[in-house]
Amino acid sequence: MDLRDVAADLYGVAPADFVAARATAAAGADGGLRAGIKGLRKPTASAAAVNALTRRDPALIDRILALGDRMREAFAARDREAIRELTRQRQRLLQTALRDLDASPAVGREVEETLQAAVIDPAAAAAVRSGMLVRALESTGVESVDVSEAVAVPLDASELTARPRPSTAAPQAEPAPESTATARESASERRERQRAVRAAERALERARSEADALDDELDEEVDRRADLEAERASLDRRLQRTEAELAESKAAERALRKRIPDLQRAVREAERALAEARGE
Repeated sequence: MDLRDVAADLYGVAPADFVAARATAAAGADGGLRAGIKGLRKPTASAAAVNALTRRDPALIDRILALGDRMREAFAARDREAIRELTRQRQRLLQTALRDLDASPAVGREVEETLQAAVIDPAAAAAVRSGMLVRALESTGVESVDVSEAVAVPLDASELTARPRPSTAAPQAEPAPESTATARESASERRERQRAVRAAERALERARSEADALDDELDEEVDRRADLEAERASLDRRLQRTEAELAESKAAERALRKRIPDLQRAVREAERALAEARGE
């Protein structure tokens, strides 16, 4: 078993178990392999989520990645209708991938950005397909995604050139041949459009996440206010009872104080009667 085999197993375990699993794997290895295993980095929460999705539903990942070539062809052909349809397909597939993701909004955004990058960039697609991500990926749509520090074990040439299995969606028509000048213009336009679309999608997702977070925070404050109002009402009732009991206590005290002079006179009279009886 080499480092790649060990990594393939390690990055399939839950993040909470990664450190312990890495220590166990290193303890059973020798020499350089042990050092290599100890050097494997724990994946971020978003990277672990993508790794888990790659293992849990590889067919879905293939469908997402297969959109990459088709979208590049559509942009090169300046086929607006195909671009719109493929964008809708991409969003539906990403929503399916994120639907059962048990993670915070921030982690969910990073998972979506990673899958978006994999659709746009072949190197990012290879990194996702490896199932050994250690951090999230992001694409500007202009420059290639640098995956050198994003994968636990460096990808080899065959992985970087691997293509996803064909999508089950209907194939698109082959674009018409273009002149060299038009191709250059289309490539430039494509990169700019991808950059703009990517930025707009990130902005929309951030806005939606912030709105959801605000709604959650508002719900918490409404619940907190209701609890405080109930507590205040309870304290008001207790205060009213206490004030009533205090008034009763003061009235009882006044009544007792009024009886003191009569009792003192009774004591003096009893003392005089006792003295007379004794003949004093």
